Amino acid sequence: MAADPLERLRQTLLEMHHSGRLSDIEPALYEGARAYVEKLKADYYGLPNPLESQSGSLLIEEIGSITETVQEIFAIRTRRILDLAFQQIEGQYFDRGEARKMLPAERAMYGQIIDAVEGCRETLIRGEEGSFQGGGAAAVDAIEEPDIPPAAGAGRPAPAAPRQLSSPYALVHIRSDVESFMGVDGRVYVLTQGDIVTLPENNADVLCEHDIALNIRLNK
Repeated sequence: MAADPLERLRQTLLEMHHSGRLSDIEPALYEGARAYVEKLKADYYGLPNPLESQSGSLLIEEIGSITETVQEIFAIRTRRILDLAFQQIEGQYFDRGEARKMLPAERAMYGQIIDAVEGCRETLIRGEEGSFQGGGAAAVDAIEEPDIPPAAGAGRPAPAAPRQLSSPYALVHIRSDVESFMGVDGRVYVLTQGDIVTLPENNADVLCEHDIALNIRLNK
């Protein structure tokens, strides 16, 4: 990341707020932020008396700021990906150029959203539980297709279903403000109503049980 990673992240977040669209971000943005946070943690634990020093307080503050900024970047991009998914599901205008700016993990999530919504519609509206054949894979594949008439793509083999992502984390929607807490992964979470974040499953389950969060279950 740049010499001032926090400022770089904040600039990225500001541009996202202004554009209101899915924009290009560095592929290594999340990885770089994680690595930098780990460096800050190492610096913190390397201090003689981290809890009693000003340097320790500044490091903790920077760690929190970077974590919050990355969480907000993720939340904004996820909301926009949800919008794009519903646009495609409902047959509305779909900006493939914007969709191509998804990161690989975001594309996998996008395909799972398509599958989840279509599968639910098949079950509830058409009463055909289990009949849905996984249109999310085709939706993801269509992002890279040139803008040509449908007939030109006839005969193309059906794409493989997207790989299911297994993780001890859960994607949740925060329904009410919650005091900051440390997750089982050792991270400090500062959440407010409306956030869409990934949390360790154990923490997510507790929040959902108390009706503080709603689990967005993408895997069928």
